[in-house]
Amino acid sequence: MKQTPNRQVRIPGPPLHCVQKTCDKAGASPKEVRKMLQLLGKRAALHELSQNLKDRPPKFR
Repeated sequence: MKQTPNRQVRIPGPPLHCVQKTCDKAGASPKEVRKMLQLLGKRAALHELSQNLKDRPPKFR
């Protein structure tokens, strides 16, 4: 039997996350949050967020 490719299959992209909430969790400054929103928009993939966020400052006890 001859196989035909099914071109209707949709491959979903990476899930989108809220940029504002992710920046808040990372401890980003308001200036950096504005920069990220301008760069990525309101929602972005997690790998884009992690590449563009600076490392979280260390918490000393």
